[in-house]
Amino acid sequence: MTTKQASQPKSKTGLIIGIVGGAVVLLLVLAVVLGTSEVGAEYGDPTVSGDYLTPMPVGASVDTSANGETIPGVVGEDFDGNTVTIDASDGRAKAVLFLAHWCQYCQAEVPRVQAWLDETGGDPDVDIYSVATSMNSAQGNYPPSSWLEGEGWTVPVIRDNQDNEVLLAYGAGGFPYWVFVHSDGTVATRTSGELEIAQLTAILNELD
Repeated sequence: MTTKQASQPKSKTGLIIGIVGGAVVLLLVLAVVLGTSEVGAEYGDPTVSGDYLTPMPVGASVDTSANGETIPGVVGEDFDGNTVTIDASDGRAKAVLFLAHWCQYCQAEVPRVQAWLDETGGDPDVDIYSVATSMNSAQGNYPPSSWLEGEGWTVPVIRDNQDNEVLLAYGAGGFPYWVFVHSDGTVATRTSGELEIAQLTAILNELD
C-alpha cells in the first residue's frame, strides 16, 4: 500500500460517502442516552486506555476532525467470554464498527458486511472489529448476542459497559458508526450511517 496523509483522506472518499447522510441524523448521540438502566443487559467490562477521540460532530455523516489522533486501546470480551483486544500499536490497519441492536440501520449493515466477508474474506490488510453498545432490554431486537449469532456475524465483538465507555472513547457517532484507522494507530476517517460495500472497500483501500 502507498503512504498517505492521515489528516487529509483522498477527496474520492468524501464523494463516495457523501450520499450516506439523511436518516442517520436521527440516531446521532441519542444512542448514548439509551441503555443505562435496563435490566439483564449483556454488558461487558472493557478496559479503555489512552486519550478519547474528538467527539463526532452531531449531524455529520463523514468526519475528519479526529484524523491523526491515536485511537484508545481497548481490552474486552465477546459474548462467549473470549478476550478481544484493539491495539493501536500492533501495526495493523483497522475498521471499528459500533452497533446498537435496536438500530434499524445496523440491522441492515450487519448482514451486508457479513455477506461481503463470506464472499471475499474481507481485506487482508485491514482488521475489522465490532463493539456492541448502547444495549437496552426495553428496545427491540434484544439481546444483541442472539441478533449477531442469527446473522452469522464473524467479526470479533467487544461488549461495551453500562456507561457506553468504548463508544464515548471513540467519539460517539450515530449508528452504525465506523472508525477507520491507519496501521500506525491513527484515525483516517469516521462515518455515521450505512455504507454500501463499494463505499466500505474504497475506504479500506485508502488505509495504509
